[in-house]
Amino acid sequence: MTEQGRYFYVDSINGDDSCSGFTPEEAWKSLEKVNEMIFQPGDHIRFRRGGEWHGMLRFQGNGSAWSPIAVEAYGEGGMPQIHGDGCYAAVLLEGVSHWRVKELAVTNEAETRSVRQGICICGSPQGITEDIVIEGCEISRVAGENRRAREVYQSMYWNSGIYVTMPGRSSDKNHLHDIIISNNYVHDVLTSGIRVNQQEDFINDIHHTHVVVRGNRIERTGSDGIIVANCISPLIDGNVCLNAGALGSLEDTRLIAGIWVCAVSDALIQRNEVGGTRLFENDGTAFDTDWGTAGDTIFQYNYTHDNQGGFWLDCMGINRNRECGKTILRYNISIDDKRCLIQDDYGLPAHLYGNLFINSEEGPLICCHKEGESHIFRNNIFHFAGRPANGWQKSSFQRNWYSGNTEFPESDREANGDVPFCFSGLLDNKPVSREECESYWNLLAALGDE
Repeated sequence: MTEQGRYFYVDSINGDDSCSGFTPEEAWKSLEKVNEMIFQPGDHIRFRRGGEWHGMLRFQGNGSAWSPIAVEAYGEGGMPQIHGDGCYAAVLLEGVSHWRVKELAVTNEAETRSVRQGICICGSPQGITEDIVIEGCEISRVAGENRRAREVYQSMYWNSGIYVTMPGRSSDKNHLHDIIISNNYVHDVLTSGIRVNQQEDFINDIHHTHVVVRGNRIERTGSDGIIVANCISPLIDGNVCLNAGALGSLEDTRLIAGIWVCAVSDALIQRNEVGGTRLFENDGTAFDTDWGTAGDTIFQYNYTHDNQGGFWLDCMGINRNRECGKTILRYNISIDDKRCLIQDDYGLPAHLYGNLFINSEEGPLICCHKEGESHIFRNNIFHFAGRPANGWQKSSFQRNWYSGNTEFPESDREANGDVPFCFSGLLDNKPVSREECESYWNLLAALGDE
């Protein structure tokens, strides 16, 4: 049964910490007053729109499954603004469960870089930390860390605009559950956009459950766009990630990707748009299946464009998980992704079918760094301005379609028994938006299967 709970109001302009906080007229004023309160199931903490607060907002207390604690905005004007001013996190939910945080604008500026978050969920080292939703917030101007070559716990992988983590290592009994990051706007941060992990890195602990990253917009980061680790069957769905690494540098950042997973099992990455990911030393791709993945990682119905490093990075063999299956890339649309379709090949299978690859310049490399012998292309559409750089290399091509000036591989001619079918005129007007991709996704799903 739902518990009634209490309503608390916080007003940086007219509030007074000596008041009860129970009505807008009796609102509290400071973050310090909020931070000292231990909230109960069903409570609502409402920040006045147009208000601004400085320092760390740190919540205490647990809601319940039927009566979560809600953080909301009230009144008229812009979203309430929480300015971390260089603290570890502007908003911190540490060791608490059953919370809903909505409609806050968060910054965390400082004169120097350090490990900093906009909003941080930090699970308890013992037990299940569960049922936390971050929704409809704006996170910007986080002066975090975007240097890769730093001491452990101090590099760019231990902070983010929205950072979800826990101390030490996760396990069957100690992990995160039911964490939803949805419809947030993360932009102009020196960190990555959204990061899910555990404190101890490069270990194949896969225990977090029901983690969903959906409908977020990420623009102009200092490192990666979205990184999800240590999760069973995570869902990364419907996000827009543009210009990841735009605030990074070759010297500091070195290697990034738009959206990628590591130490996860059976991840599903779908309906995302990824564009303009920067290439520094290497990588720079829209997507990446990285170290320690288990089961099958699936990328489907995504729209990628203008990523400097290419479409997908194959790092499945790094810190190889004995339960790793394959990566499936299907029904995606890749337009003018640079350098290559795939970077690297660690000897584990990748099946690419029903994809549309368009490149209006000279054909990209099919596989960079390796020859791509583990990659099977079946029932895809290739529309290149010319022959792929270095030819078709050693990937397997079966029953693909070719359009424009694309020179098809002899292996596909042999597989089809005739000249592969050409879509003349189909791609005269290439899709340029997510909405225009819809009809192509329907076509690709009809053409491509295993």
